[in-house]
Amino acid sequence: MDENLEQGTNNNTDSANGGTPQDTNTQNQQSTILGGGGDTNTDQPAEPTVYDFSTAFEGGEVDQTIADEFSKMLNGVGATQEQALQMAKFGNQYATNLVTAYENQKQEALKAQYDGYAENAKKVLGNKFDTTVSQAAAGVEAVEKTIPNIREILAENGLGNRVEVIQLFAHIAGMASEDSNAGNNTPANNQSDEAIRRNMYPSMFKD
Repeated sequence: MDENLEQGTNNNTDSANGGTPQDTNTQNQQSTILGGGGDTNTDQPAEPTVYDFSTAFEGGEVDQTIADEFSKMLNGVGATQEQALQMAKFGNQYATNLVTAYENQKQEALKAQYDGYAENAKKVLGNKFDTTVSQAAAGVEAVEKTIPNIREILAENGLGNRVEVIQLFAHIAGMASEDSNAGNNTPANNQSDEAIRRNMYPSMFKD
C-alpha cells in the first residue's frame, strides 16, 4: 500500500513538472480580417496631417468643408503633403474641365434652340417673312427710343427669332406709323399745335 501511495505521489509530481496545460484558444489566437487577437499595440494614435491646398487653386481660395473632407481621405491612406497637393491639382483641373464641357454643351443647345425658332418663323410666315421682318425691324427702332437696350434683350434669350415676337414688333411698327400719319394731319378745326396744347393744358399757359 505504501508503494501505491508513493507511486501516486510520484505521478502527481510528474504532472507538476510537465507544467499546467495552456488554454489552446489563447495560445493559438491570431488576428484575422474579421477580427481575432487582441490589440497589443500600446502606441498613441498619430495626429492627423493638416494639408495645405492653397497653392493648388487659383487665388489660393479653398472651400474649408471640402478641404476637411479631402484631408480625412488623404490621412486614411497616409498621403504626404506633396501627394495631397498633386491630387488636389488634378481634382481641380478635372472639375474645371467638367464645367467647361457643360458650358460648351449648354451654349450649343441654346444655339440649336434659337436656330429652331428662326426656322419656325420662316415656316409660319412663308412668303411674308421678309416683309414682316422688315416691319418688325422698324418696330424695334420705335421701341428703342423708349427702351435703349431692347436689342440686347432680344439677342440674349433668342426672343428675336420667335415668330410671335417678330409679329408683335411688326404690329408695333404699324401702330407707330398710324400715329405718325395722324399727327401730320391738319386738325379738323384748323387749330394750330400751340392752340391745341393751350386747350389741353390751360394751367401751363396762364397769362
